[in-house]
Amino acid sequence: MNENSDQDAKKFLILLQERVAELLTLSLAPKNWPDEINFEDYQKFRKMMGECLSFLIIIERRIEQSESSKKEELSEQFDELTTAIWSILLDGSLGFLNVISKIDFLPIGTKHVFVQELKTLYDAEKVLKQEKFEKYLKNDVLSHRHKAERILEQVIDRAPQLLQLEI
Repeated sequence: MNENSDQDAKKFLILLQERVAELLTLSLAPKNWPDEINFEDYQKFRKMMGECLSFLIIIERRIEQSESSKKEELSEQFDELTTAIWSILLDGSLGFLNVISKIDFLPIGTKHVFVQELKTLYDAEKVLKQEKFEKYLKNDVLSHRHKAERILEQVIDRAPQLLQLEI
């Protein structure tokens, strides 16, 4: 069973690398069309985000089951991919929030995007602050935290109704 866990983990890590590349491409949509929110691109980004995060849970479990000498190598690959995913999510969320912050009249559905991306920013910061991911972080990821705060302030100033909860 342990050898199967190692093989599964290796296979899943390779598949996850492919998904991370797709996630990166999808995260660039707001940069390619900075003047409008494209909900189709946004949904693709969120779907791939969910797949990547789910994959992380599966892989982590396989690595935890490993008792082989490859466990440390697998864990390092896992941590590197975890950092890459959360860095991409942070950047993608900032991109979508940046588009929202530039729109004078926000379309229907923007509140959902705002709330989702606010949560993603919070989760990304929480994960990326962990000491075990520090060695994989690039300087631009660290600077995105400050940028996120500025964008959120702009969105709140332009559309305070986004924060009002409907009960």
